[in-house]
Amino acid sequence: MKHLSSIAAIIYLASLSACGSSDMPVQYADSYGYITFSAQSQKILTRTNPYEAYNPERHPATMGIFGYQNNDVAKPIFSNETATYNASTQSWPTATQKRWADYPDASSFSFFAYMPQIEGAKLSKTVSGTYTLSFPFAMANGTSPVIYDTKAAPIICALPISKAGIDVENVDRLVDLKFDQTLTGYSLYFKLDATMNAIRHFRIHSVTLSGNLATSCTVSRSYTWSNATSSWSAQDIGWSDVQRSTFVDTHIPYKSYEDNKTYYDDATHTAIVTSAGYTQWGADFYTIPDEAFTPDIKVTYDVELIAEDGSTVVTRKGVTSKITLNKKNFGNLTTGKTAMLNPIRILIQPHYLYVLADQDAYTGRLLID
Repeated sequence: MKHLSSIAAIIYLASLSACGSSDMPVQYADSYGYITFSAQSQKILTRTNPYEAYNPERHPATMGIFGYQNNDVAKPIFSNETATYNASTQSWPTATQKRWADYPDASSFSFFAYMPQIEGAKLSKTVSGTYTLSFPFAMANGTSPVIYDTKAAPIICALPISKAGIDVENVDRLVDLKFDQTLTGYSLYFKLDATMNAIRHFRIHSVTLSGNLATSCTVSRSYTWSNATSSWSAQDIGWSDVQRSTFVDTHIPYKSYEDNKTYYDDATHTAIVTSAGYTQWGADFYTIPDEAFTPDIKVTYDVELIAEDGSTVVTRKGVTSKITLNKKNFGNLTTGKTAMLNPIRILIQPHYLYVLADQDAYTGRLLID
């Protein structure tokens, strides 16, 4: 009997718990009621551009946010508010926290965002209902035509996020934003023609860019809300107020790669070019997608001969060759595409510096001495 009583007690307690679960209010974490954000960023690839989870090692550390009630810019919730990534929650709380419950009369909410946050960003609305998000951007504070750190590369929301008025029990409170890249990327590769490689190889000492190149601009994107489909559409990213400066021999710094270590000399910061495969010089670099981005690429290298005893003899030292990265030399070169990493492959042949890329067909020739 004692055993049966224990079982009965357990069943009774379980029934009380079951009955009470529908009557007791749901308890949420203290942060539950705040408007918070999540982010995914467009990958920089040559073919496809899926979105990836935010990574503080690759993406900007701050987010600038605009938010409105009922799509009305006269009723702002956030006006270029700063949000910062919280690694523990993997979300983006805002510096000035706002609660959904603070806006009980709102029938809808709309949010626009970009990264990294910067003063001077704006969101405007035309009479026809087009919203334009814009913000200033400068490459390395305007002192360089290229950047290497993708954490400094600006990104802008693919589409705004709209939500219906939030009731107390609505659990879909996270504003999940996707961001598109605004810059274009380049990588430089070198390879020797098999004929030239028979008895020699090239040792690259430096690669530089020269030209009148973009350093700053205003990035913008326009969005339109459709009442018919209850959805947003986005126009292409735009760049205006482009400022350019003249650069002479801006160096692409040396970088070695572990998967191809044989061809890099970290002691002298030089790269060896043979016919065995393409050797990348420097890191990937990113620029404002400017039609006027037509730099001269200058390469300085030694020609080294492998003697019969296996020793290396420098037969030509400090040779320089250059080619202009433009549509005259590269018929299919597109400088205005974002989220692209353009592989510029330079095949060194007798009398020519011949630039190759895969199916994108970036090609060009330059007679060298």
